[in-house]
Parts: sequence; C-alpha cells; structure tokens
Amino acid sequence: MTAAKVDDAPPPRLRRRRNHEVAFLPAALEIVETPPSPIGRAIGGVIIAFFAAAILWASVSTIDIIAVAPGKIMPSGSTKTIQPLESGIVRAIHVEDGRTVKAGDILIELDSTVSDADRSRNKADLEAAQVDAARLRAELSDTPDPLAAFNPPTDADPTLVATQRQLLASEIAERRAKSTAVDNQKLQKEKEVSTIAATIAKIEATLPILRQRYDIRRTLMEKDLGSKLLYLQEQQDLVNGEHDLQVQKSRYAEAVAALAAITATRDQVDAEFRHKISDELSKAEQKVAALTQDLVKSVQRTKERSLIAPIDGVVQELAVHTVGGIVTPAQTLLVLVPIDRKLEVVATIANQDIGFVEVGQPAEIKVRTFDFTKYGLIHGVVQSVSLDAVRPDAVRDMPGGKSPDSVTTGGSDPSTKELAYIGRISLDRTQMKIEDKIVNLAPGMAVTVEIVTGKRSIISYLLSPLVRYEHDNMRER
Repeated sequence: MTAAKVDDAPPPRLRRRRNHEVAFLPAALEIVETPPSPIGRAIGGVIIAFFAAAILWASVSTIDIIAVAPGKIMPSGSTKTIQPLESGIVRAIHVEDGRTVKAGDILIELDSTVSDADRSRNKADLEAAQVDAARLRAELSDTPDPLAAFNPPTDADPTLVATQRQLLASEIAERRAKSTAVDNQKLQKEKEVSTIAATIAKIEATLPILRQRYDIRRTLMEKDLGSKLLYLQEQQDLVNGEHDLQVQKSRYAEAVAALAAITATRDQVDAEFRHKISDELSKAEQKVAALTQDLVKSVQRTKERSLIAPIDGVVQELAVHTVGGIVTPAQTLLVLVPIDRKLEVVATIANQDIGFVEVGQPAEIKVRTFDFTKYGLIHGVVQSVSLDAVRPDAVRDMPGGKSPDSVTTGGSDPSTKELAYIGRISLDRTQMKIEDKIVNLAPGMAVTVEIVTGKRSIISYLLSPLVRYEHDNMRER
C-alpha cells in the first residue's frame, strides 16, 4: 500500500511543473490546487510549545511571599527623649545638634527661681521644726538640767538655736517657779499638820491629869472637905481640854486633806505639763516628717530644672535655641542617640501580616534615601515581634514620625485605623557603598522592610484572582 502511494506520487519535475502551471489556472482552481504553507503550522506549533513551557515553568517556579513593613533605623538601646517635667524658662543651653555628651552632663537648664525659693523655705521651716522638737525633747527629759539635754541639729541657724534655748530656759524657770510655789504650800501644810499633831498629843497627855484633878475635887466636895468653886474650876478645865482636843483633831483632818490636795495638785501639774509637752512634741515631729518630704520634693524639683543626659550619646533634634524661651511639660526638647550601640530596624507590621511573621525569618531592607535598584539592599533577620498590638497613634510615632499607611510600598501596609505590631530586624551590615565611598547608616533613616514569610508557585499566584472571583461572585444567595 505504501508502494502504491509512492507510485501514485508525481515525480518532482512534474510537481514543479504543476506548481508552475498552477499560476496560470483560474483563481478558484489556483486556490484548490495550491498546497497549504508549512509556516503557519510551524508558528502554531511554536505557540503551543511556548505555552506548554510557560505552564510548566509557572508550576515549578516559585516567588517569595513578603510582608511589607515601614520602619526606621534605630540603635538597639533606643533613643532617649529629653523632656521637662514642668513648664519653665530656658536659662542656658549647653549643647547643640551633633554634640557628643556623657552620662550626667547638663544639657539644658531651666530657671529655678521658684523651686529654689520653695527649697529654701522648706529648709528653713524644717530647721525650725527640728530645733523646736529638740527643745520639747529636752523639756521632757528627766535630767536635772534640761538645758544640757538640748541637742539641736549641728547645721541649724545659730540665731534660731539661741532663741529656742532662751525659750527653753524661760519655760524651765516658769515650771520651776510653779513647782516651788506648790512645794512651799505643801511644806507649809506639812508643818501645820505637824503642829496640830503636836497640839493634839499635848492635849491628849494633859486630859488624864485634868480628869484626875476633877475626880479629886468632886470627891472632896462630896465630903464637904473642898470648895465648890475649885470643883467647878476643875470641871471647866476638863471640858475645855476635851473640846480643844476635838477642835484640834478636826483641824488635823482638814490639814491632812489640804496636804493631800496640794500633793495631788503637784502631780496633776506635772502630768498636765508632760501631756502638753508630749502633744506639742508629737505635732512637731509630724511637722518635721512632713517638711522633710516637702524638702525632698523641692530639692527634686530643683534638680529637675537641669536636664541631665541619662546615657552617653549624640544630641539630635534640638528643639530650643533661645535663652529665655518658654518650654511646656512633656515637650520634646532634644533626642539623645546612644553611642556605640548596634543598629537595628524597628518596623510596624500590619495586623493582617502578623499571623505569618515569625522570629528568624529573613528580610530585605530598602533604605529610602538610597535607590535599591542602584545601590542594592541590606539583608536582615527578624529578631523579635511584640506580643501585643499598639494603638495607631503609637504606631505613627515609631517609624520616623509617619503613619504606616503614609509609606508608599507595593505590599500590605497597616492602616491607621488598625492596630499594628512592632518588629525588630537585625542588619547584616551598617554601611553601604554609594558611588565611590562608604556611607554609614545613621539612626532615624526611613526604611521599608520586606519580610519573607513563605513561598508560592507562580501559577497559583496567576490563578488566585480567578479563584477569588469564582469564590466571591460565582454563587447566589
């Protein structure tokens, strides 16, 4: 059968002749007799092969899945913002932008007239209260000489100490005068009691004699041997003696009661004095404690009028330049960038990306001031991711003072209406070759971080719009 086909085929010369002859045939026969061109078939085959190769390549090849996060370069120790606690007037500015300072150096001084006045007043009040308390403690001491027990603070004002010493001496003299008066009254009553007791003893010793004389006169009178007048005289003497004894005993009881009252009065005076002084001492010590705290606060306020560098660093973003200018509480006066600290990138990661970002993932950093297509990228690794999201206003403050959605990127940026997470990315180098020189990266440079969160085939990437369209639209409620 194959041979028959070969035999039926015209010879090459005849085929050429027929091809040549076709040109002279009518148009309809020319089209019928002209064989199809092989070029079209070749082009179709090439197109099919190209699409087959493209599908195979798209199925095998992958692209990176990235999370784009705006950020800025910062020292690992973070910059320190210097702010005043209270409003004030600028007295002196000791630094300028770019100045290197040491920890403890004074950066800016604010006027401390008011705080100095408060500190001086509190110090004077505290000294007065301390000296007053020392005087009261001396008055309460049991030493014979309270003046010797008066121990004011060694650094107290001598005039104040002398005044309090004089007051202590006058109070001691007044107390002793009152005590002496009471003691004299007590001594007088004691003597009176002794005198009355002696009188009673004398009367009690005399009464037996008077009774005996009375009995003798009565016996003689009854026997008509004695005078009745003498009898009556003896009777009167006996009655007078017994009456005098009763009177003296009554006086004795009154004197003893008066002596007891004087003694009680003396004890009461001493108790009232100690109670009064103890109460004054308690109030004075409370005042000392309160004034001590007030002095601590005023000293701290005075210290806070001088803004001190907390770390070694370089001054940046100095916001005040006029001596006599006004600053407000929590106003950022300058930023202190740590010296010799490792640089890292602090970036804000969008909420929709945080589920795919993990520690250890590689990242590519584009420094916005240098075109990455010309000067290249910096590679890094995700070191940490915050455990909780931060507010949009906090996010705006982190990366260079701009909100994340204000950064022009080709990926997903966090919206200011959404919470975002803070990530820290290490850098494999801190220098870039720009033209013919090496440029050091500086804190504050804005960057765009592309974190590689996974891989994806190209064909799935190309088909994802169709899948999304089919899922969202090719259905009916």
